[in-house]
Amino acid sequence: MMSEPQEMECEETEEAQEEDEGPGIVQNGMVRGVSGKKMVVNGVLDLRGVPAEQVEGVESVVVNGVVLLDEQNRGALANAKTVVNGPTVVADPDLKVLVQPDLEFSKAMLEGMTSGQKLMVIGNIYFRPDVPPALVAEKLAEAHVIGIVIACEGVHGALMDRAEVTGVSVALDDNVRAVVRAIGNSELTKDYLSRLEDSATYINIGNTSVSEDVPEDLLAQKIAAYHNVGNTTAPAGLLGLLKARCKTNMGNFSEPGEDDDD
Repeated sequence: MMSEPQEMECEETEEAQEEDEGPGIVQNGMVRGVSGKKMVVNGVLDLRGVPAEQVEGVESVVVNGVVLLDEQNRGALANAKTVVNGPTVVADPDLKVLVQPDLEFSKAMLEGMTSGQKLMVIGNIYFRPDVPPALVAEKLAEAHVIGIVIACEGVHGALMDRAEVTGVSVALDDNVRAVVRAIGNSELTKDYLSRLEDSATYINIGNTSVSEDVPEDLLAQKIAAYHNVGNTTAPAGLLGLLKARCKTNMGNFSEPGEDDDD
């Protein structure tokens, strides 16, 4: 049975910053251990394995991201001035932490991994359609994701009893063909769609817009399934088509100009 990271309650603000006193040591990315009595971290503060008495010496800590603690020091920040814009998690020291905006697993990549991995991924994970569920079950003993997990239904099934997701899960059909993941700003133009493989599955994680001159039959031919985890903007008729083919909607659909300021 996998040990489950536990989220702890912390004070949250819209914008973390030191108050009253001078700034601490500002560090970005993955920060392991205690670097001073006052700390400002943009990323991940990993305090697993740090003795509780050492953590108790921290006077103030500001984290724009994630704080990792273990069972021995989970209460050691109780007397510190603490501001965390993100989750605080109690996790085993042997849990490997990866901070990547977008991590893609292929069959070959998983085959090269040691079996029984314990991973925490801060970012989005995409399992390619060629990844067999049995291979995922063999290679991943635990998976904790703070972000978006995109995988076929069979892989989601394999992850069910070994993964925890703080974010969004996108399930793709097991017989999915071409998959397009749009991260950032993307525009579906007539020229782009004409070059795209037919019956594609389109996953919008950023901002996708559809050009006004795109014929509805061309869009229907190219996009078989749509997953919207971001913002999608399109003319009314094309917007209706994408909505009808939308399998996951955790974002926003709008027509051009609807979101403009008055």
